[in-house]
Formats: sequence, structure tokens, C-alpha cells
Amino acid sequence: MKIVIGSESFYPNVSGVAVTTMNLACHLAAKGHQVTVIVPSPGRQSYREQLAEGLTVQRIGSFPNPFRKGFRVTFFPRALAGQILDQCSPDVIHLQDPTSIGCALLSEAGKRRIPVVISHHFTLDYVLAYLRFLKPFHGPLRRWVTRRMARFYNSCQCVITPSQTARSQLEPAGLNTRIKVVSNGVDLNRFFAYEPPSGIRAALHLPNRPIVLYVGRIDPEKSLDTLIGAVPIVLARHKVHFVLCGGGNLLEALRKRLRKDKLADSVTLLGPLEYNNELLPRMYQLAACFVIPSGMETQSIVTLEAMASGLPVVAARAAALPELIVDGDNGLLFRFGDEQDLAAKISLLLENEEMRRRMGRRSLENVVQHELQKSMARIEAVYNEVVEEAAG
Repeated sequence: MKIVIGSESFYPNVSGVAVTTMNLACHLAAKGHQVTVIVPSPGRQSYREQLAEGLTVQRIGSFPNPFRKGFRVTFFPRALAGQILDQCSPDVIHLQDPTSIGCALLSEAGKRRIPVVISHHFTLDYVLAYLRFLKPFHGPLRRWVTRRMARFYNSCQCVITPSQTARSQLEPAGLNTRIKVVSNGVDLNRFFAYEPPSGIRAALHLPNRPIVLYVGRIDPEKSLDTLIGAVPIVLARHKVHFVLCGGGNLLEALRKRLRKDKLADSVTLLGPLEYNNELLPRMYQLAACFVIPSGMETQSIVTLEAMASGLPVVAARAAALPELIVDGDNGLLFRFGDEQDLAAKISLLLENEEMRRRMGRRSLENVVQHELQKSMARIEAVYNEVVEEAAG
């Protein structure tokens, strides 16, 4: 099968969409499909590169994203999108977002009667988090984005969401196209591989204390103020060290806050890690528990990775996180935005090693249903379904 994937976020970006798109493209190429991924280039020039046999990446000239540091945006490249589709003659197009490249591909696909599938990776609160300066207009903006998104999605043959929560948020928007729930998936072998922690502690100059780990972007929608507010409360009761892996718009502001609050010696900011960096799975193995304070997750790839690493997770009782973390089973849920409750749940895990082990085992048992190859097979099945319908 010939497949075109369109996304505004792709390797070397570090984001949930970038990771999901890379995993999908590599899997499809390995299965013998001809895959072309259309993404922004790191500059204004467009070019093509061959990442692997059967996997071509077409990078389109772009501009810096004014809202997301390190990310790029294209400007509705419809003519180029049409040329690429004529060259590859795809059987199906899979969009990862309804923005510039997605709009161009959807428009050109309609002219050529190519079926289009789109994955839904975001919440409206996520979009509005980057538009704080327009807060008085968030109500009208939400309604406008909802209408536009519904029109876009209804022009596709299928919408894929990573969780039931994401699906339930979409249904009231007026969608009349089919919706399939398919987990983003996680590579169980990569994140379960255990290595002794002493080497990584020494290399990163981390103290010999229990590690509370966060992995993800340091951006407004991740609610890291709640986690940082919980740090001194936990430190008052436990000798523990916090490690935050990720980059983003708020990274430097967070460094300044930690220095101001005299927490820099107790919190290590590792900065961004590329997804294929072998330090990433080793960091999970080093941790006593994983924390995710965000209230906007449509699923959460990093939470899946933590579960695959055998970790108990402390997560916000918000969005799709309770689908992954069952309170008292494989982790603990805290009231979203409540730093006191978050600190109490972290402390409870730190005080009870048997609880951590039991919940870690349950994480491993629960995450099996999200195994990456299973998710990829379900997406291939969606492709076959829409292609057969288009041919009929």
C-alpha cells in the first residue's frame, strides 16, 4: 500500500505527535508499505530525505512557530502537496492534525478521490493554553475552533482517537464521520529493559536518593506549577530528588523559579531528550515513581512509557489519565491543580515500598493492551477499510 502521512510535528521535534508519527511511519515501512511523510523543514527550503527503505520524508519550507519554541509551521502548501500526491499516488492519507499541511492535503485529496484518515491528538484547552493573551475571547475562540474542527473531521473518512475520553469530547462537536479508538501504543521491549542505576546516577550527578520523575514538555498546558509547588512539601518529609526531562517555552523560567525558591539542589532539569536517546528508558528505570500533573492529556505517551517501565504513577484526575491510571491499582490520582494533594500522594508512595512494587507490577500488567504492534495493526486495518470503501 502507498501511504502519505501529514504532520506539523515530526522528528527531531520531541512531542507526543512527533513520537506517534515516527513510530507509525517506521512500522508501516518495515511492513513493506511505501510511506511518504510530509512535515515542516527546519528552514525555508523544501527538500526530500530517505530515512529508511520505503520511508521518504518530504520537508516543506517553514517559519518559526510563534507559540511553540523549537517548532515550525508551514503556510498552506497546497500546490506542493498536490505535486507530491501526483508523484506518490497514495492509496490513503493519514493526517496527524488539522493545520496547514493537513488542510493542504485534505483539499488535494478531495480532488483526487483519495480517502483521508485523521488522528485526533489534542484538546481545545491545549490550543487555548498557547493563547493566554486572548483569554477574554476564549469563549468565542472555543466555539469557532470546534466548528472548524468538526467541518474538517467530517471531510475525512475516519477519525482515530487514542482514548475513550478523547472520543467522548469529540462526539458533542457534531461529528458524523466514524470514530475509532486506537491507543498510541508503547514499545514494551524498549522501556522494560532494566539496567543497573548506578552508572546513570554518576553520569548525571544525581544523589543516591529516591527519584521522582517527570518526562514531557515544559510548557503551559502541562501544569508544572502544581508539581513545583508540591516539591517543598515532599522535601519537608522525605529525602528525595526530583528529575524533570523535557524542553519547552517555560524551561528557562522554571530554572529561575527553582533558584529563587532555593530548590535547584533538589530538582534536576535535564532539558530536552530526543525520543531515540537511550538515556530516556534508563531514566524511567532509575525512578521510584512517575508524576504527570497535566489536565489536558488525550492519552499520554510518557505515562505509557512509565507503565511499561514498571513504575507506579501519580497522575491528575483529569482528561484521559484515569483511563491509564486506576487509583489504588497501578498508581494514585490527585485533584487536578492541588499541590497539597499531589504532595500527599507522592509521599504515600515514598513511604511504602511494598505499595510501589505492587503498583509497578500492575502497571506492567495493564500496559500490555497498549503494545505498539497491536496499535499499528489496528491502524492498518482502518486503512484497509477506507481504501476498500473508496474502491467500491
